[in-house]
Parts: sequence; C-alpha cells; structure tokens
Amino acid sequence: MKAKHIITSLLLCGACTFSLSVQAVLPDTLLFVFKLHGQTRKYQMSFNEKNDTLRLDWKILRNLHWQKGSYLMTHASLKAGKRLCFLQPEDGVNRLLSPDETAYVLSEEAYDKLKKDGTFRYNQTTYKKEEQRSEALGCPLIHCTDQTEGGEMWILDNADLPVVWKMQHNPLNVDWQVDHPSAIYREPIEIVVHRGANRLAPENTVASAYAALEHGATWIELDVRKSKDNVLYNLHDETLDRTTNGKGPIADMTSKEIDKLDAGSWFGRKYAGTHVPRIAEMLDSLYGKANVFFDVKRGTPVADLIELVRRKGFAANSFFWFADETMLKEFVKLAPEMKIKVNASDTTRLLQWMKVCKPSYVEIDPQQITHEFKKFCKANGIRIMAAIQNASEEAYREAILKGPELVNLDQPELFEKVLSGMDK
Repeated sequence: MKAKHIITSLLLCGACTFSLSVQAVLPDTLLFVFKLHGQTRKYQMSFNEKNDTLRLDWKILRNLHWQKGSYLMTHASLKAGKRLCFLQPEDGVNRLLSPDETAYVLSEEAYDKLKKDGTFRYNQTTYKKEEQRSEALGCPLIHCTDQTEGGEMWILDNADLPVVWKMQHNPLNVDWQVDHPSAIYREPIEIVVHRGANRLAPENTVASAYAALEHGATWIELDVRKSKDNVLYNLHDETLDRTTNGKGPIADMTSKEIDKLDAGSWFGRKYAGTHVPRIAEMLDSLYGKANVFFDVKRGTPVADLIELVRRKGFAANSFFWFADETMLKEFVKLAPEMKIKVNASDTTRLLQWMKVCKPSYVEIDPQQITHEFKKFCKANGIRIMAAIQNASEEAYREAILKGPELVNLDQPELFEKVLSGMDK
C-alpha cells in the first residue's frame, strides 16, 4: 500500500479510540520475520491495490537468488474473509485466495467486529481483545488471544490495512513478527559460519550447523578430511585430540573407529555422545536448508568429494577453497562448473589467481576492502566475503559498513545482534 495513511479522518469523525500527535505512515515494504522449525526466514512484503484486488508481493533471498511470488485477495475476501492463509510461499507462484481467506491482514468485517465487540472469529477460533498495549510505527497494536488454544495476535489498529503485525504460539507453528522497515536491505549480507555456531554447540557438528541456521546463517562451512579408508569427515584439525576423545591424525583411523568417538563431551554434558559427522551426513542434514562452503584439507581425494557433492545435490549451492594449489588445479579439471573461492588482499593477488582458475568468491580482511577492489570484483563477477572470525561487535559493525556480499564468522548470534542494532 503506497504510503497508506494510518490516521486520516478518524480524529474528525470521533470514531478513534486513541490519539497520536504525529500522523503515522505505512511504508511500501515491510519485513516479515518468520520462526519456522527452528529457523529464521525474512520475507520482504509489499501491499499494492489494483482493480479491487489487494496484491501482496513477497520475496526472500535463498540459495543465491531472490525467490518471489504473491497472494491476491479479492474485494470479497477483504470484505468478509474468515480465514488466514497459512500456505507456505512458493517461488514463482501468484496465489489467488478464496473469497473467505486473507493473508497477513484481517478482513473488514473481522476488524470492525473487533473494534465494536472486542472479539472476532477467524479460522474457526474466537479471538478476544486483551488489555496489553503496544504500538508499531507510531500506531497502536491490538493484542488478541485465541480462546481455544492460547495463540496470540497483534493487529495494526488501522481500518485501511489491519495487518497481523505479530503471530505467536500459533498451533500450526507458523509465527511471525513485522520488523522495523529499516531492517530491509537492498543488498542483504549472507552469513557464512566458520565451523558452525561454534560458541553455541560443538564445532563442525550437525548441532552447530542447525544453531547457525537459527541465527540467520545461509552458508555452513564444512572442513573436509579423510579417514584411513577414504571416508570423508567434517573435522577442522588434522588430529582428533582437541574436539573428540580420540587421539592422533584422523587419516590414521578407519571410519569404523572414528564413528565410535565422542565429539561433544568436551563442549558440554548436553552434547555427550555426539559423533564426528561424515560429510555425507552433513549434506543430507543441510539439503534444502543451507548452502555449503567446503574447506578442502590436504590429502582429501578430490574426485571422491566431487562425486559426493554431485550425488547429494549441492553442485550449484556450494563453493570450494583449497590450501593446496595442486588440488585446486585438479578440481578445476574435474569440476569446471563448480564455484571456487580464493583468498586475496588486493586486485594484484586476485589477478594472479585468475590465471589459475575462475574465482566466484574472494575472501579478504574487511579493512582491505576498497572501492577499487569492489569495482574490480563486480566487473569480473566475483563476490566478496569478509573474513571476520573470532571478531568483536565493533569488528562486525566495521565489516558491515564495508558492504561485502558475505561474511565468514564464528558467532552468527552476535552478528545477528549487531546487525539488528544497526537497523534501528
């Protein structure tokens, strides 16, 4: 809805039960933050009217491209709808809702009944107005509770567009909250996690990967090492000593021996019995949830890794880094379609790498990101990833201001906090 005024003639007609000193305005685009299955997903949503139809256009950055779609609400549904649509958005789908259904807004009749009687009925459930008060964008929010199962809604007190601003404890586990409009970025920064969220769970495990996804990560780094019998595992160190109850190089142990190790007790009793995950297990766990950055350690059988990545469906949703240039050259020959990351501190070094391979990503200290470096990378189709492992809040803020496409870090939960603070 283009700059839809929340307060128009209400003060003049006397129907308003509240007063505001400043006229509030609803922005063109709102950011809906969903909590689904332990993950956070942020959808940009725009309301537009045309020919008695309200079009709710949404988009989200996933798997390196924008997914888009819309919900279409007719005059009939906006007038008398009695159900909220909880169908998950599908890329490329423009969904026409039924006459009794709305998406993320209440119908006119439901809103009017709420204002008049303090209750309304939606999704075959009665919602009752509560006394708790809050506001958004300078406009009151009406707090309502589901009288059957205890779900909660906060509805924007705006007759023109009564947005369901917040949904909590929904029985269908579809909860959301509209974030401050300034949280919308034209160029969202993608979070790459180094060893997973390794301050929240044991590094390089499924648990640390899932913890990272809960805090906005879209890329999970996997450190690839092989066992004595050439099974690929996710382990940072050359030896097992630091993060497991095993001893010695992982390359000297068979997969049968490695699978019996405890990789979680060192971190905390909660994670006792956590095993060293195989790369295959990590990919199965992350499929459809995240992209993968492979840090390929020396000694890894390159052909075996390529075959596994292709078989698990990650060829297009991954990139690779090799400390060993010989392995990199082998990879380029065997998998020319897959993406490569290089490390460089300036364009001179990047040009040297471009003689060896075609980089898709470059990792760099954020302090070395210059306007010239960004211009060169953009001209050559190379995405910039700022390296800020083991960083402070101040270092995160400085990196954000440099404007990289990605950040490689250890604490997605801290980065999320810093990013949220900068949005306000």
